[in-house]
Amino acid sequence: MGRLGVAYEEVAQAAQEAQGKGKSPTVDNVRLIIGSGSKSTIARHLRDWRNQQGIARGSDGAIPSELLGLVKGLWERLRDTVEQKAYDYQCEADAKVKQMQQQLAQSQQQYTVLHEQHHQLEEKSHQQTKMINELQNTLIFEQQEKAKITERALSQESHRQEQQNEIERLHQLLKHVQHNIEHYQAATQQLRQEQSLAVEKQRNEYEQRISQLQQNIASITAEKSSYQAQYEQTHQTFEKLQSSHAVLSQIAQESQMKYHSLSQEHTRLTQQHQDQSHNYESKKQSVIELQIKLGAYEDKITLLEKTLAKADDKIQILRDDCNFVSQEKANLEGQIKQLQKNLETT
Repeated sequence: MGRLGVAYEEVAQAAQEAQGKGKSPTVDNVRLIIGSGSKSTIARHLRDWRNQQGIARGSDGAIPSELLGLVKGLWERLRDTVEQKAYDYQCEADAKVKQMQQQLAQSQQQYTVLHEQHHQLEEKSHQQTKMINELQNTLIFEQQEKAKITERALSQESHRQEQQNEIERLHQLLKHVQHNIEHYQAATQQLRQEQSLAVEKQRNEYEQRISQLQQNIASITAEKSSYQAQYEQTHQTFEKLQSSHAVLSQIAQESQMKYHSLSQEHTRLTQQHQDQSHNYESKKQSVIELQIKLGAYEDKITLLEKTLAKADDKIQILRDDCNFVSQEKANLEGQIKQLQKNLETT
């Protein structure tokens, strides 16, 4: 059962609220908004309100309440639409930035892998160059030994004193070889010290290289022992030169064959070094191309950052527009309240 004494102001406010929601200000709709009240009382106040609305429509400069309700509804829909568009644009920009960051991380990872491969190729080329130099030194030494053996074979036919001089010369040669070995050991030790001071960040790699150098020193020491054994064997051979000239000739032929084999090995290693150099240049060109691609990716990222900054500017402009519309709404509501007061006083 409805309560008695519903005020006119409650009925007028409920009627305006119904119009704002797009509904007709009937007795049932107004009573539903108020929640209680006599229908006859509401109908009387609603009739008076409609009469005043008719007078307000006829007055100059007045704003109809129906129009105010429509403006409020339009403002709410416009604000929701603007906020939704701003949120969608922000999500799209964040997704693009995240995608470009992933592409940049992948490019940097590829560049790191190629840089490591380039470093490994340089190390391998350096080792092969060192091996070729050692083989060249061995070839030169064999050539010198061949010349010495030939000279000894010719001198044996002339005089015993020349043979003794040859023996002394071999002593000097052995001393020279020992001096070269000591110099090589000193140079190797100095190189190890310089490498240990220069690149401590790659200590593990240098330890491997030091181990390899130690193996080379052991090999050279073994060669030294072999050379000493050869010297002793040569000394014994000198004592039997008169009866072993044919043997020396055979040794000379074997040395010639060994020289020919070493020459072929040197040619093969030279060709292998050229192939490795060509492969190194190809890898180096690939690294340069990847660096160019990385620069292009960085330019794309810069462009995306600029685009994101523009998007932020647009979002800020939309926010400013929203604030401006909010201020306009507040001004309109103030004018509406002022007009309502003027209508009440009239």
